[in-house]
Amino acid sequence: MWVRVARAWRSRTRATRVRIVAVAATGLAATALLWPVWPAVSVEGDDAELGVVPLDPGESFTLSFVHSLDKLPVEDVYEIRDGRIVQEATRVREFGAGMGHIPGRGEGHAEGEWWVVSGIDEPIDDFRVLVGSPGTDHRLVYPGGEVSLTRCWAGERVTLRAVRQSTLARVLPGAGPPSCTQGEQEPPGNET
Repeated sequence: MWVRVARAWRSRTRATRVRIVAVAATGLAATALLWPVWPAVSVEGDDAELGVVPLDPGESFTLSFVHSLDKLPVEDVYEIRDGRIVQEATRVREFGAGMGHIPGRGEGHAEGEWWVVSGIDEPIDDFRVLVGSPGTDHRLVYPGGEVSLTRCWAGERVTLRAVRQSTLARVLPGAGPPSCTQGEQEPPGNET
């Protein structure tokens, strides 16, 4: 079999062999650019995808907000693992209603002004957030930037979903994190 392939290859003209190699190389390059290999977070509204937050393997993102009762900041830290969003840690300034360390769920320790519960390791499928008013200040923070969910989509449901993104999608203009031009609204008064 291989002898026949070698003879057929030799019988082709040099130009034909160059074309075959060029087509094969182009196909491999296109596959490499289009294959979804990079972890990312898709941010979706009720009707459409609002944008995609690119991550590198092992990078985390944070959903931060102001607690509705004690009015102190909370930061929940997540990463994409095995195609799922996994909560890794929670950072709070002090224990408020429903906040703090639950025995058997991670390890709690002080970090400066913050109390951190790390090692939570809780997988989350589709992560739905009812975006709060300006006093809640929901923000999606990721390496290289942040999206003010409250400024853009206060009072709306937003779904965060683990996805894979191709190299080409990561570099195309217009592809990337959501921007307020997609769903922007004037924020209501600064109620709390």
